[in-house]
Formats: sequence, structure tokens, C-alpha cells
Amino acid sequence: MAAPFPQRGTVLVADDDPVMRLLMQEMLAQVGLDTIEAEDGEQALACFDRLAPDLVLLDVEMPRLDGFGVCREIRSREQARGQAAAVPIVMVTGDDDLQAVTLAYEAGATDFVSKPINWPILGHRVLYVLRASDAIARLRIADAHNRAVLAAIPDTFFRMNPEGYYLDYEQGHDAGAAFTKQQCVGRHVRDVLPRGIADRLLDQLRSVLDTHSIRSVDYALERDDTVHHFEARLVSTGAGEVLGLVRDISERKRTEEQIRRLAYCDSLTGIPNRQAFLEMLERELVRSREHDRKFAILFMDLDAFKRINDTLGHNVGDLLLKAVSERLHETIRPGDVVVHQAAGEPPRGGPERRGNNLARLGGDEFTILIPDLERVEDALNVAHRVKEAMRRPFHLDGHEICVTASIGISLYPHDGDDATSLLKYADTAMYHAKNCGKNNAKLYCSALTTRIMSHVKLETGLRRALQNNELYLHYQPQIDVRSAQLVGVEALLRWRHPELGLVAPDDFIPLAEETGLIVPIGAWVLRTACMQVRAWQEQSGRAVRVAVNLSARQFKDENLAQTVLSVLDETGLDPRLLELELTEGTLMDDAQATLSTLEQLRAIGVYLSIDDFGTGYSSMNYLKRFDVRALKIDRSFISGLPEDSENAAITRAIIAMAHGLKLAVVAEGVETAEQLQLLQQYGCDLAQGYLLGHPSPEEAIGELLMGACETVVR
Repeated sequence: MAAPFPQRGTVLVADDDPVMRLLMQEMLAQVGLDTIEAEDGEQALACFDRLAPDLVLLDVEMPRLDGFGVCREIRSREQARGQAAAVPIVMVTGDDDLQAVTLAYEAGATDFVSKPINWPILGHRVLYVLRASDAIARLRIADAHNRAVLAAIPDTFFRMNPEGYYLDYEQGHDAGAAFTKQQCVGRHVRDVLPRGIADRLLDQLRSVLDTHSIRSVDYALERDDTVHHFEARLVSTGAGEVLGLVRDISERKRTEEQIRRLAYCDSLTGIPNRQAFLEMLERELVRSREHDRKFAILFMDLDAFKRINDTLGHNVGDLLLKAVSERLHETIRPGDVVVHQAAGEPPRGGPERRGNNLARLGGDEFTILIPDLERVEDALNVAHRVKEAMRRPFHLDGHEICVTASIGISLYPHDGDDATSLLKYADTAMYHAKNCGKNNAKLYCSALTTRIMSHVKLETGLRRALQNNELYLHYQPQIDVRSAQLVGVEALLRWRHPELGLVAPDDFIPLAEETGLIVPIGAWVLRTACMQVRAWQEQSGRAVRVAVNLSARQFKDENLAQTVLSVLDETGLDPRLLELELTEGTLMDDAQATLSTLEQLRAIGVYLSIDDFGTGYSSMNYLKRFDVRALKIDRSFISGLPEDSENAAITRAIIAMAHGLKLAVVAEGVETAEQLQLLQQYGCDLAQGYLLGHPSPEEAIGELLMGACETVVR
């Protein structure tokens, strides 16, 4: 609502007739207006500059400067001050002087009053002109404000009729690749925008006119080799026209793309991540169901990747993962992953789809999806090609790194019909490939799930075995070959599962190694065996040495020496009665660290021996440096005696070499008298096996000790 006109205003009355000035003053006062009088043109200009009236009432005929001249001068001065005809000017002309009226308007007059003047309505006429002038001034201010706002807004505005013709077009200051006003006004939208975009805009325009709702259209235009993205929002004006606002959203699109990359792209390798792969897999499931297609998932894991991180550092590990992703890109052929379009299917393929077929799920795990699979052999061929590519050395940061890969394969719809199952089954097949010796590619089969579930059940049970007292020890006698005396025992771990019964050591010992449970279990074995030997010593008065196997995981435990000391202190056992057995592989894994650990154990005074000797890769040099006390010949060499001449020669050589190094020799797996006799001839020191005694409970060994001859601690 417009603001009311002020109660009083000032009118400059310029006329050389004093009577006319008096009458005008009286008529204007009746409507609440004040007057300023001027008797000629020059005086009128002086009053205008000094008193700034709200309206000027000019007679045409005046001395010194007529009304036309005054009017032109006032407008000139307003223009010089940046004003656009701000003060209304009313000219008093003759009744039939049409030329004077024309000249008045040309000079810049707002209105005119003809003589003879209708005095009763003069004041109201002036009030009307003032009010109209005030309204025009307000409109000018509003228009200036609007133009300032439009100038500040980067968006482009347009007005369009129902047929799609531009009626108006105001380009924003940051309109990017938008069009100019001259290119649009009066033209149809199809003549300005590409046909597809124009048709979408017209569809939304009709919807806006029909529903009086707001609609929007996103589209992209290419200008100067740059793609600009726009959003046009349409709203009805209520007069059968549509007002549109066009905004350049290119920056927003770039931001959205960056966010999408962060959400769906692996930050290390630049290839799709787990989330992107899962969404792509869901889309592939829908497509394959609709068109009766098959596809395969390859799940690849690097073998022994943790060793790279542990030995060369995580930085080299990251470089390796990048190099692996690049080699996978090079190895996977376009025909492996690009989907061939079938009749009735929408177009697909392209760089984005091709990239999504390869993903890094995390760590050193990668997946590849092979769509439109015709034969299982095709998936196996891709897997073997990838596997062979991984075998080629990687040259990174001055290192030549050799790795292998294990790959599991699941098939749709043969193995499953949902993303979760297919990915899980491919993962299961990959672990099966690792268990088969690594550097393998294996297809999933349902038996693997049963095996995995059994493995999980066994692992769960093993975690509870210690606290539920399900573990126990048996002891196998070690006999002095020359005197036939019982001089020691080997502690052998056993597990009786409450549901599965007796579990073979070959089944649960590797599992304990894999899960790390071997460390607490090994500590329990060490403590239990030492307590038992101490108990036998107290009961029989005879001392025997107990041999306890140390796994690689235990040997690398930084608390190993402290654990051994604590057990010996707790049980009161003489350190010389504790023998710790280590395999060749354990000793050779990290020679420098091995020497440090062995020095700590020798300082305690325990007896150290190498188990399964002959199956590993120890050298004479390392045997001297490790300073162990004994070698145990692996049972594989004893089993062929005396018929196998090669085994006999190896056994004789090991015994001779050990004696040359002043090491005792223990033969494992002695099952016949002929084998024992041959070992006596070769000068073997100790022997154990079924011929000399089965692994037995502590009670049976105790009875043997009570009836045995006096034992000797070596």
C-alpha cells in the first residue's frame, strides 16, 4: 500500500501577473499547499535552486525568461545532478494554443493547465500531479532497486509464452555459456537450445501452466570446449506466461563429482571402492535377470602381502597396491568386461562402466566382474591371466618385489542370486586357493562352505579349549640308543572337543598358529610340561629332560624369554631339564633376530635343538652361529631304513656332521628293531618312536620312571 501524500507541500508559482499569483496562492492553500512566488523566469530559477519546491507552476509568457526556457533549464540542472525529471512541472498555456502545449512537453513539462483557469479544481489538479509524481518516483526507486538486485544476482531471467517464445531475457553477470538477449527475445526455444533440451523445457513449461507448480530442468551446453551445466527453474506468472531463472551449476556439478569420487573411488589406487563395486554388482544382477545372462566375480588377494609391509614398510606396500591396480587395468582386456548390448537393452558400457568392473575392496583385496559369461572357462582364463601377470616382478622404490595372487571365482546364477552371497562365495573360494598352496585360482563349490563352517566351528572351540580344560599332554619317551635308558620325553599336545571328540594335531595346531592362539596355548604347554617333570622327579627321584616344541609365532614373541623364566621359577625345574625344539624354518626366517632370541634362551640355561632336521634349508655356517645342542632327524628319513640306501646315506651323513659340530642326534619315528640297530651302528645318540614307546599319559610315564634305571641328564 502506497504511503500517504504529506499534509503540506511547497509549490513554486512563477507568473508576471500578481493577480494570477494571488489567485493561485489562494486555491493552493485551500488544499494544504504552501507557495513560493516568482514574477519572472530568472527569479523562478533562483527560487528553485534555493528553496527546492515540490512542484513548479509556470506561466508560458514571462519577461526575461519564458516558461519554456525555465522548464528546459530545470530539467538540464536535474540531469546534471543525475536526476531524471524528479520535480513535476505544470505549464499554464492558452486555451487554443496547441503549439504551446507541444513545446511544453518537449521542454520537459509534466502536465499543463489551459487558460482560462478553472480555479475550483486547480488545487486538486496540482495535488493529483504531485501524487502521480510521487508514485512515479517510488516506481523509479523500486526499479533502481530491482535493477541493482538483478545486477548482483549471477542468474539469468527470462519470460516465455505458452508456445515457447521468449518474451524477455535478462542475462546474469555470471551466466557462463548462456545466451544474449538479442539471441533469445522473439525466438522460439527450439531455435535457441538443442532440440532435446528444448523439448524437456517445453514439457515442464506446460506442466507449470497446468499445475501452477514450480518445475526445474537440468541440462548441459558445450562452449569453447568447456561443458557448462545449468538448472532452469520455471514458475507461472499467473498471466498465462512463465518466468524462468537459469543458474550456472557447473561448480556444483564439479563439487558433486568430487564428492562422488570420494564416496565411490579408492583414495590410494584411484579405482572404484567396495561401495561402488557393490552398487555396480546390484545393477548387474538386475540386468542379468532381465536378459537371462550369466556373470562371474573374481576375488583376488595378494599372497604374503603383510610380509611386504612388515619388511619394507607401509610406504612400499602402498606403492605395490598402486602398481597392482595399474597392472590389473593393463591385464584385463576390453572383451573381458565390456558388455555387448542385446536387443531391447539400453545403451551401456563406456569408461565409467568399464572402470567399475575392477575394484579394490580394501587392503590387498581386489575384485573383477566379468559380465555376459558364456563359458566357465572364460572366467578361469581371465583368472589365470591375472595370476600370471602378478608373478612378474614389481620394481618399486629401488626394490624388486615378487608376489603371487590367490583368486576365488563365484558364478551367477550357479552359485547364488544376490550380491552378498556371490561376493562371500568368491571370498571363500579365494581362501581355498590359498590353502591349496597359494598362487592358485579356484571355483567356488558348496563343499567349501561346509569346510569353512567346520573351520569356524573349530576355531570357536579352540578359543574356549584352554578355559574349559579340553587340552592335555601326552609324552613320548626318548631312549639312549647305547644304554637303552629313558632319558627324556617329548611333550605332545592333544585336544578333546566336547562335540567332535579327539581332534588331530594336524588340524588344530595350524589353526592355532593362524589365529595367534598358539602363544597362550604354548605357554600353557610349557608350564604344564615343566610341572609334570618336576612332579615325576619328586615321585621317583629321577630326572628326565622334557622337549617342548616352539612354534614360529611363539619364537617371535618378544616375551618368550620372560615366559620361560617365569615358568622355571614357578615350577622350580632345573633349566637343563627343559629342551626347546625349533624347526629350521623358524630359525632361518630372520637370522639376526633369531640369534638375539637364542642368546637370551642360552643365558637361561635351557637345552636347544632343531626339530625335523633335513627338511629345511639350514647351512653349516648357521648351525655354528646358532649354537644349538642337538639335531632331530626327521621321521621321513628313518621310515625307509634300512632298505632305502639314499635315506641311509643321508642319515649317516647327518649324524657324522652333527658329531663333528659336537651336537647330539635324536632319531624320530623309530618303529622297527632293524631301524634301531642301524642307528646304533651309525652312532645315533637318542631315539623315539612307536618301537620305544607310544605317546602316553603322565601316569604311564611315571610308572616307567619308577621302574627305570637311573637316568642321566646330558
